Amino acid sequence: MPAGEGLYAERTALAWRRTILAIATGTAIAGRYLGAGSTWLGVVLPLAALVGGGILLALTTRRLHALSDALNTPAQAGRRVPMPTARVLAVLAAACLVIGVGAAAFILGA
Repeated sequence: MPAGEGLYAERTALAWRRTILAIATGTAIAGRYLGAGSTWLGVVLPLAALVGGGILLALTTRRLHALSDALNTPAQAGRRVPMPTARVLAVLAAACLVIGVGAAAFILGA
């Protein structure tokens, strides 16, 4: 086995972790900024962003481990490689839509 073979899954996992952490941090800062006028919103919005980022990080880590295990086991008949379901993609699309509408409302309202 060549030296770099098999490391693509690890590099992908690290890239996803960096992306999720950056998005969660940016969303928490934006939530804190948006909730500056209210003590309750100033705490709830950043906390929701960090909790959501933690959940996303846990789900992504679990999925990448399952994918790595599926790729590293010998080929078996009927083996199913874990792929995102329609529900996961729908939730991701809805989250992107909510963030986009919120950003547009903030920009147009400023």
